[in-house]
Amino acid sequence: MILPSNNILELFFKVAHASPNQVAIELDEQTWTYGELLMNVIRIAQHLQIEIGEIVYQYVDRSLEMVCGLLGIMCAGGAYCPLSPIDPSMCVRALIDKTKGRCVLVHENTCDKFSNTISEQIQMINLEHLLLADITEEVAEKKNDSPSFIICTSGTTGEQKIIVHTHASLIAGVHHLMIWNTKHGDKVLQVVASSWAIHLFEILMPLVIVPSGTLVLLPPEDNWNMTRFCKIIEEKQITVLFINPSLLKVLLDYLELNNRERNQTLERVRILWISGESPKAQHLAKIKSFSSQVRIFLIFGMSETNAAIGREIEESIDELTDLSILPIGCSLAEYRCLLVDESNDEQVISPLDTNTIGQIYLAGAGLFQCYYNNPELTSRTRVIINNEEFFKTGDLACYNEKSELVHVGRIEFQIKIDDQRIETAEVERTIIACCPNEISNCFVTKLSQDEDLLVAYVISDNSQLDTESIRNYCKDHLRKYMIPSYFIVLDKLPLNAKGKVDRKQLPLPSLSSNVSMQFVKPDELLPSVVSEFNVCLPDKTLSKGNLSNA
Repeated sequence: MILPSNNILELFFKVAHASPNQVAIELDEQTWTYGELLMNVIRIAQHLQIEIGEIVYQYVDRSLEMVCGLLGIMCAGGAYCPLSPIDPSMCVRALIDKTKGRCVLVHENTCDKFSNTISEQIQMINLEHLLLADITEEVAEKKNDSPSFIICTSGTTGEQKIIVHTHASLIAGVHHLMIWNTKHGDKVLQVVASSWAIHLFEILMPLVIVPSGTLVLLPPEDNWNMTRFCKIIEEKQITVLFINPSLLKVLLDYLELNNRERNQTLERVRILWISGESPKAQHLAKIKSFSSQVRIFLIFGMSETNAAIGREIEESIDELTDLSILPIGCSLAEYRCLLVDESNDEQVISPLDTNTIGQIYLAGAGLFQCYYNNPELTSRTRVIINNEEFFKTGDLACYNEKSELVHVGRIEFQIKIDDQRIETAEVERTIIACCPNEISNCFVTKLSQDEDLLVAYVISDNSQLDTESIRNYCKDHLRKYMIPSYFIVLDKLPLNAKGKVDRKQLPLPSLSSNVSMQFVKPDELLPSVVSEFNVCLPDKTLSKGNLSNA
């Protein structure tokens, strides 16, 4: 057999040959050993008969077949392109229309759904049928610069981007996971949906990085069922867990109400990786109070870079409780990071300069190859500095006194009021500091591009929150142009499938000129927002022309 050279498949083949009888993956009562998984990967690879770099879709629920399917596509030389069955059908169709692949891997649970979703003539291959095939001994050798996977993201602008990674960038993205104290026999729970690039690293880490590691798959319907979620962590003796801040909040709320589950759920968890939106420091303090042995790591990155920046949370519970904003850390192994002030002739900001905000530029082997069929966008996001190619992430940050990066937002969401740049993070911290026991989160944005007005979305369980006192507190602590004109009280922020704030679903304040402390019921304002909220308008009679003076 010819092993794939110098890529993630080579690592997997070596592990499988060394430990063929070790359990590789589990789902409920189903298990495959490394030997069984390897044979199934080869069955799929030999059947596909595809060109190097050819796009192959996979449209499956979380399952054993999902794992051997993605490895089989890569083993055959193809570019794995996940299609999530939980995504809207129009998103699935849009991705297929743009990439023009000719075959898709499905299983029994998704075969009919895909047929009903897609009208194009695409060859459907049932994975469960392939796993009954005989095996030959030939596996094609792969090139390190050939595509390994393709992921689609709408980004923060809503513009769909199709991102191509090579085998080199994939293995570089996996390598940095080795530095964070994984141990022989670690069991990793796979939680993230296939529409996120990080699901690949959840899957690959236990199979190629952890000695005798086991991947445990969470049943697809159990992501938000905390009783089942906690039971699986406990019964399967999970030691490593990836989680996003939204799921973390739900988990913490559940554990706080269930002392038994709290103790037993976290008993064996050693490593907790948190990615996506930045978590609240107070939530991390709560995790530490529940479990003294768990090590918490923040991971910051994007689909184009994989996980590129990170840090371990070493602060004490008391320090986290008092912390208003978490630094995201420093660049990980395989990456280099610069902070660039684009408003000042693209000057590179010194880590000793803690007052200047710049855009994060990243370089390293883990960067994506290109945007699919979009050379203009690819070129626009690349820049050469000191003979090295960097990717312009669009994320803004500054350094703290420890030379760690503190994320402050996205460049497309920079806000200016009366030609003054607003650091919304400062406004948000101030509002939370006003009532830390009642306000769990805050999101500040501009009302529209045409109006110099700020809106503060205040997250609280108290629908009768005294926004007049919040406004007065802001007047005492913020410059006048930084004080929001509107305060909208929500019980939670609307989130998209990526766990990020869905700006399109944020309710707009009424611009009525004769209102004072008016509360508007959800069904009268924006029915599409699932959570209940109240809207608090400014405290004086206002017209559209003088709102900025609130």
